[in-house]
Amino acid sequence: MLGGLAAAGTSFAQGTSNATISGVVKDTSGGVLPGVTVEAASPVLTEGTRAAVSDERGEYRILELRPGTYTVTFTLAGFNTLKRDNIQLPPSFTATVNGDLSVGAMQETVTVSGGAPLIDTQNMTQQKVISREVLDAVPTAKSALGIAALMPSVVEPPNAQDVGGSKGERSVRITVHGSKTIDSRQLQDGMRYNALTPGIGAPFNATSLEGTGRGYYVNPLGAQEIIIDVGTMGSSEYEYGGAQVNAIKKDGGSVFSGAFFVWGTGHSLQANNLTRELQDLGLTSVNTVRQVYDFNGTVSGPIVKNRVWFLADARRWGTQTSAANLYADANLGARAVASSAASWLYAPSLSHPIYPSEIDKAAGVRLTFQATGSNKLTFSYDTQKNFQDQLTGQLETGTIKNEANGGYCQRQDLTQATWSHPASRFLVDGGVTVSRFNFSQFGEDLFLSDYVRCGGGNPENVSINDTTLGYTYNGSGSRALSLSHQTNGRFSVSYVAGDHQIKTGMFWMWGLGGGHRTYTTRGPEQVNGLPVAYTFNNGTPTSLTQFAAPILTIDQLNPDLGIFVQDQWRYKHLTMNGGLRFDWVRESVPAISIGAGPLVPARSFAPVSDVPNWKDVNPRIGIAWNVFGDGKTAVKGGINRYVQSATTGIANQFDPANASVNSVTRSWTDTNRNFLPDCNLTVLTLNGECGPVSNLNFGSFVPATTPDPGWITGWGKRPYNWQVALSADRQIGGSTRVSLGFYRTWYGNSIVLDNTLVTPDDYSPYCVTAPSDSRLPSSISSQPICGLFDINPNKFGQVNNVATLASNYGKQTEVYHGMDASFATRIGAKGTVAGGWNIGNALQTGTTAGGASSASTNNCFVVDSPQQLYQCRVDVPYQNRFKVNGSYPLPSDFQFAAVFQSNPGPTYNANATFTNAQVAPALGRPLSGGVRTVTVNLVSPLSQFGPR
Repeated sequence: MLGGLAAAGTSFAQGTSNATISGVVKDTSGGVLPGVTVEAASPVLTEGTRAAVSDERGEYRILELRPGTYTVTFTLAGFNTLKRDNIQLPPSFTATVNGDLSVGAMQETVTVSGGAPLIDTQNMTQQKVISREVLDAVPTAKSALGIAALMPSVVEPPNAQDVGGSKGERSVRITVHGSKTIDSRQLQDGMRYNALTPGIGAPFNATSLEGTGRGYYVNPLGAQEIIIDVGTMGSSEYEYGGAQVNAIKKDGGSVFSGAFFVWGTGHSLQANNLTRELQDLGLTSVNTVRQVYDFNGTVSGPIVKNRVWFLADARRWGTQTSAANLYADANLGARAVASSAASWLYAPSLSHPIYPSEIDKAAGVRLTFQATGSNKLTFSYDTQKNFQDQLTGQLETGTIKNEANGGYCQRQDLTQATWSHPASRFLVDGGVTVSRFNFSQFGEDLFLSDYVRCGGGNPENVSINDTTLGYTYNGSGSRALSLSHQTNGRFSVSYVAGDHQIKTGMFWMWGLGGGHRTYTTRGPEQVNGLPVAYTFNNGTPTSLTQFAAPILTIDQLNPDLGIFVQDQWRYKHLTMNGGLRFDWVRESVPAISIGAGPLVPARSFAPVSDVPNWKDVNPRIGIAWNVFGDGKTAVKGGINRYVQSATTGIANQFDPANASVNSVTRSWTDTNRNFLPDCNLTVLTLNGECGPVSNLNFGSFVPATTPDPGWITGWGKRPYNWQVALSADRQIGGSTRVSLGFYRTWYGNSIVLDNTLVTPDDYSPYCVTAPSDSRLPSSISSQPICGLFDINPNKFGQVNNVATLASNYGKQTEVYHGMDASFATRIGAKGTVAGGWNIGNALQTGTTAGGASSASTNNCFVVDSPQQLYQCRVDVPYQNRFKVNGSYPLPSDFQFAAVFQSNPGPTYNANATFTNAQVAPALGRPLSGGVRTVTVNLVSPLSQFGPR
């Protein structure tokens, strides 16, 4: 089956982000010259030169060129030889280099210097190229966050804005032009090294990790450049429309060489911004940098002259920070069953601040083998062992304390091999990757026989969330290990035929070792081994969550397959691109057996296949216009359809071991104040201090959620998005490029959960009165808040969710609009300045792993509860982002460099907790199921923002 013509033509080796030099050769009278030998030479080519011969129309094209600086030589008997040197060739760029040959009996060589093209008038990829020189120069972290600082349109969580490397390798996903965090990918040499981590976000869960997890961080000293491909006009080799961050590794060199990079800073260089205003809000400390360090080295050279080269690297780097109001818990040692109520409150020990740390270690080797003049092979192996106290910056949000925070320990091994065979008109290119990723702790046995505690989180203490105080503390209450292994590969064949460039190929990805596997146990000794978590209201127990532990999930990707074909056709000053991509994803779950736990017996689950089994055809269309024919002005436009990320998240939701009811909440009065539930937790109805559970199927084999058969398999059922882009590029003088672009992204096939055991009539309305607070808008402070509903008592705990398309109930929309303006200029021989402005109605939050992104949405229809209409329309405001970076060489080999960012401030809600006493008068009864409190967001989501 043929899939994908990728829209918006690209240079042929898009998978590796290699580039092309093309042009027309004429004589001085303007006549075209066939048979001219055109050679491109550069130190970055292991074979030294690459050649082509002009055709009957004088046109030539040299494919599969590594980014770098080139000299192009035109040779034809009877004519003077022409050299064009200092041609700067970025990745995925088609440089137009024309040649005018003069007749010369002596065949002299004429050299033309400079004049490297700045505008690509043929390809329509929207990219930011971070070159080796820029990586070395600018004072940012050499991480995804550091790269984001250089790109105006990148949206990142406010708590992840990096300054001078302060955020380390924080787990955020780059989003651009309204894309989703789960659609971003990390690549090396054009192949993914992300894991199969599940987490598709709403409506299933809050975690947006789907296929984006990783424990491997690219070594910047071993990278030639890093390319962020964000284009609506993206390559056919890209399945998703999110940002694709592709690191191109160095190949080594013909001489032995090495490099060593050291940098760091301490807290004494940072000012203190603990203002009186912040102190009045209750802060006693603020987020600061205490230590940032990076020790990095590489060595490279030939093994066999002109045949085999190597590159080896090793690195150790990390950070230590302080987080606002983060202190050790002074009551931790006194807190036990039957201890005083005061001991169960979090008490900051102001003399013992917590300093979150990150410690990363890496080593790798790469071999390059030039088998023949046109056959090149590479092999690389990288291994990393990394630790982070806070994966997403959660300790800086004030919503979790150190003892409740699970640290992040991870190991990842990455093995890659590639092969390329460029010829004058053909290019064959392929590669394969094997990624093995263990995370949650450093042990390697899935069933935790070699468990190693990770970070400050205490698995032997019960987790306590105080909804009034707004944070979780005391312990994590669980142990876990995840193994997420995968292999993926790419293969393509390209052919140049006159005005046409035709390319076809495939991408595949498959889970290894069973796919994504997670084993979790709960049984904190502090509460006699009960698998529970507590909820308090200002120190008073109100409810608990009980878990069906242990739990084992095994979710397989088999396979993710993409097949594409595309054609780029040039006609005069127009370059047109058309393509189709076929995408097929299939996930499954094997048979699983789980041992007995404190609250549940041993369980066995049958295998499940085709969850999902989706097939899609995605068109890609683009056009580029070389407006004046001089290669200095280009207008580009295109429209592409992309599918949404799917690796193991859907299978994980319908994995019988996970889809069964593994956790329920129930009210808890703790009448005797011993902080231990005096009830039989295996009895699901009211008994002792405990109310009925929220789902009476707890611990049974009855799944909480099942898929709609008409949605889970078939054609065109997968969530998708369309992206439109229109841009104009202009070269000013010989060193400046300016661009202006408009972008629109919209989504389809959204998913909802329908509880088939209830209807909208099974809910009762009520209102509450907002508190009087000067921080609230006057339209809300002290005003009634209505549109709230509570399930009727006779339906409480009855759950049978079916996942299906939102279009079965109403029209759900999410639409992004935005504009970019950017520039890049050279100052002198080596100085550079680049930057720009973006405005758009999208943002990203980062309080959970992976973060979450959103544009303006409208979900104003009812599935089950009429409360879905409360704040159902969210209009994300249009916000400005400004980013500029630059560097300039100084005498005595010194250099000045700077980065400036101005981003929107953090968004926040106004959550108020209301008790039964406040709700019952309007509801006419207490809240169902013995629930004692309800939390309501009083302001429209994503409408309130802190300072920039």
